[in-house]
Amino acid sequence: MENNKANKFDKILDSSIKIIGQKGFHGAKVKDIANDAGVADGTIYNYFNNKEDILVTIFKVKLEEYVNMAKEEIAGIDNPEEKLKTLLKYHFKVMTETPYLANVLQIELRQPIKDLRIKVRRHLKNYFRLIEQVIEEGIQKGVFNKKLDVYLAREIYFGTLDEIVSTWIFKGGEWDLQETSEKLFPIFLKAFK
Repeated sequence: MENNKANKFDKILDSSIKIIGQKGFHGAKVKDIANDAGVADGTIYNYFNNKEDILVTIFKVKLEEYVNMAKEEIAGIDNPEEKLKTLLKYHFKVMTETPYLANVLQIELRQPIKDLRIKVRRHLKNYFRLIEQVIEEGIQKGVFNKKLDVYLAREIYFGTLDEIVSTWIFKGGEWDLQETSEKLFPIFLKAFK
């Protein structure tokens, strides 16, 4: 029974990502999500309070999965430069391979409703912390400048990735993000050394 409930939750969450990714938060209807998931409209409310709860849950669940996978990607890498490069490539890989999720994460992060924007943004903190840890390690090992401001470096790093992926989405994914990572990484190294 529990397994069936978990499967239904995952199915609804995946359908939510697809529908919100296609139509945007305000254009998506719970009925559309239910239809895509193959469940009755009322079933959605067994798992979520409302559409806002669905969006916040997408950020919570998917960013937690993302951070756990990102940690696995850099596990066993000793060089902080390589860790940072791996995180960059992983970020672009995930965005490329999950376009609906990329749309949700990039567009809905900029919610015009302040309270909702705050709720979804709070789930970025673990990703921010992971980036900061890699930068701190680089400073401690003498790979990055000892005077480098960790917070500012993280803002430069994440802000750049965020802007590039947003532009990539708005332009219909017309270029290869992995090629972009190869051009972008040396810029970060120059800034952090």
